[in-house]
Amino acid sequence: MKRIIGNLNHSTTIGLGGGLLLILVMILIAPEHIGAFFNIPGLIVVVGGTIAATLVSRPIKEVVPVLRKIPMLLEDYSPNAHLEIKQLLNFAEIYRRGAIRHAEQHIEKIHHPILRPALHHIVDGGPRHGLIKLIRYRIQNMRQRGEAEVQILRTMAVFAPAFGMLGTLFGLIHMLYGLGSSGIAEIGTAMAFAMITTLYGIIAANLFLKPLAMKLERRHQQEIEINHMLGESLLMIQERNHPSLIIESLESFGVSSPDIFSPRRTSTLASAA
Repeated sequence: MKRIIGNLNHSTTIGLGGGLLLILVMILIAPEHIGAFFNIPGLIVVVGGTIAATLVSRPIKEVVPVLRKIPMLLEDYSPNAHLEIKQLLNFAEIYRRGAIRHAEQHIEKIHHPILRPALHHIVDGGPRHGLIKLIRYRIQNMRQRGEAEVQILRTMAVFAPAFGMLGTLFGLIHMLYGLGSSGIAEIGTAMAFAMITTLYGIIAANLFLKPLAMKLERRHQQEIEINHMLGESLLMIQERNHPSLIIESLESFGVSSPDIFSPRRTSTLASAA
């Protein structure tokens, strides 16, 4: 819990905090009726109904990973490929020297879904067009998987207000059945209790689910850009280019890190391998 709080993204913290503060201020405008804003059955209808409808529209094996990613979206995390770049530079030096057996052993330390099969293809002497096809296929798969995850959050954002309205309708039905034996005060209380579920659905969709879907989409886009960069590096490795040329290519993508691109690092790649 402390790790998540410490890693919270500043913009996420400000946005969520500001939104919740606004809602709290609206609640405190009439403090004598503050209890009317708490409706546990209505909250269960919104949350449970949204998840249930999402499971109907999507397989559970796709929905559960997205739900697990929601806490991660609150963290201050930016996708990077520093480890993969270091591994690629080491491999480039080994492969350029023709140490094929050593290169094969180095691949076993790499677990990236694109780098590992692509480097095996390079070591096996596969054609350039085959390597390009492999890279494009893997990136396309990652793009489709990312789009599916974003769509799940967007779907939940659509369902949440609908189930909020459903909870309101249930409350109104109970209220109408009691019209004959209830007073005006009791009817007003029942009406407020019914309407609160619509509020829950709107807050869930517009303060949480839609913004998180946008954030997840942006994070996937960053990962795709990184994989395109790694793909270009793989093509240069297949041509046995010197690691310094690969570094220059990576810098053209806007990647910079003293730990990776320092001259001392470049000159000691072979010994580090």
